[in-house]
Amino acid sequence: MIEDIHDIRPPVMTGMDPGLVRGLLWGAGALVLCALIVLIIRYWLKKRKNRTYEAQALPLFSPYETAVRDLEQCMAGFGHDAKIFYFELGRIVKAYVSGTFQINCSEMTSQEMARAVKDLNYLDTGLKTELIQFQDQCDPIRYMPSGSQGALDAGRMEQDLAFAGSLVARIEQMIADATAKEDAEDA
Repeated sequence: MIEDIHDIRPPVMTGMDPGLVRGLLWGAGALVLCALIVLIIRYWLKKRKNRTYEAQALPLFSPYETAVRDLEQCMAGFGHDAKIFYFELGRIVKAYVSGTFQINCSEMTSQEMARAVKDLNYLDTGLKTELIQFQDQCDPIRYMPSGSQGALDAGRMEQDLAFAGSLVARIEQMIADATAKEDAEDA
């Protein structure tokens, strides 16, 4: 008789496995969280990028305008300290030449700048010579010992400032004349 008794069959799975459903929910939550993080980072970068464009929207000055503005401020800003004045004067002229002719004079010595200026085709030989002589004339004052600058008077500094201004203006005029001549030839 005992042989006629059979065990109960194990339950048969119907529907979805609860462990699988739990795993899918965790996976979907992780995907939503990742998407949210990506959107936040994208929003932050876009906002940051727009801020940099606002800063770059400031008007840019041409090398000539920058040089004229800096030369006007040069004498008032440095008073009678000759070394600082001549360093600034040389920096202004080098920045103008760098911006105008696309050569990096800012880090060059006066001799390196002289070699670079001699290779310029746009510039008249007389202006090249004056530019090189101006830099050579300023060098001894820039590099003199600190106590020996008493011999320089404000008159000489004003003359050199005016000469630097006229040099920049003449170079700019020569470039404008050459551009006008090329435009007339093309027309």
